This record gives sequence, structure tokens and C-alpha cells, in this order.
Amino acid sequence: MIAIKKIKGLPTEAAKLCEEDTESLESNMHALKLEIQAVGRIRHCNLLPLLAHVPRQNCNLLVYEYMKNGSLQDLMVKVANGSTELDWLIRHKIAIGMTYRLEYLHIYEHNRRIIHKDLKPRNILLDDDMEPRIADFGLAKEMLIDNTHGLILGSLVIGKLLEDNFFQETRRVDMKIWMKNIMSSEDPKRAIDSSLMGNGYEKQMLQVLNIACYSTHIDPE
Repeated sequence: MIAIKKIKGLPTEAAKLCEEDTESLESNMHALKLEIQAVGRIRHCNLLPLLAHVPRQNCNLLVYEYMKNGSLQDLMVKVANGSTELDWLIRHKIAIGMTYRLEYLHIYEHNRRIIHKDLKPRNILLDDDMEPRIADFGLAKEMLIDNTHGLILGSLVIGKLLEDNFFQETRRVDMKIWMKNIMSSEDPKRAIDSSLMGNGYEKQMLQVLNIACYSTHIDPE
């Protein structure tokens, strides 16, 4: 089983390109170049491997391993609407796996690193063993070591995604602010997904939320 990403190229009648089409095309081709450079050069079990690049007349095809458990985005939507359950041990496994993957990207060579720049639940795919693989490097940037963010961690504990209506309906604040407000309150456990309460891991889940809050702090120190 494989997964194929199709990136639009030049249409047959290139002369009919409007300015908007041209900008879109340039963006697509830039993303393609970054994806091939980033993933094609780095071979590691932590990342979704690029198996092949197949150029066609009007498009480019990027071939990857197929991740049958889909994205973390898909999974968390099902958790939020109650159509599936996800215990804390699996969520913790995903969180730890992500940190290892990011650590590898950030120090993959002695003096260079890869910054993903678009890390979100949709770009975290889950393999057969629910191990996370980082995907979609269309915005990735290779940076020197001198030029070197945890809402995904928050989502795993809270059980809701960044764009969930809950945060709009609750004092109209975004997830980051809501999370920090709850964590500084007298009862920070209110931030934990109610389906996870009583499992004996409350202290660990609060530690993860604290890390998430620190990771999104405006002051890097």
C-alpha cells in the first residue's frame, strides 16, 4: 500500500495562466522542491519516507508509505465527537514519539537542522503501531544551528483540536490562552479530557500540559 501526493504543474495551455494561477503554481513548485530536498535527503524511521518522485507533464507525484491509521487530526476529530476512544497510554506514546522525531530533525547534523514550520495534527501520521511519522515538508527550511515551538501536546491531553468550536464558545479565547488560564487556576485538572480522568495518570497528564504551556510561551527563555 502506498500514498500519493499530487502537486499541480503547468497546464497544457500555459499561456492562459492568470496571475493567481501563476502564484499558486510557483508556491506548489517551491513546496515540491522543499519536500524533495528535506525528505529525500534525510532517511530515518522517524519520518514518513519519500519512496519516489514521478514527474508528469502537468503534475508531480510524490510516493510515500501508506499510514493506515491516518493522521492525528482524523483521530482527534473522532475522539472529540465520541466516535472512538483513545486511552492515555496511546496518547503519551504519540507525544513521546513526536518529541523524538522533532529532536532528530533539529539536530540531524552537527551544524545544521531542519525546521518543519507547519507542524500540526494533520501532518502527523500514525503507522500500524500508532507510532507518529512527521509528514508534509512543503514549508520546511534548513537552518544554521544559530537560528533555531506544544499545542499538539495540549490537544492530546485536552482531547480537542485548535479549531474546535469549544474554544470559540468558551470566553472566545484560543486554545493556547484557554490552556494557560486553566493551568494557572485552582483546578488545572479541568483541562484534562474527561474520558481520561480516573486512570491514575492525572499527574503525568498535567506535566505534559505544563510542557505545552512552556512550549508556547512568548518568551523563549
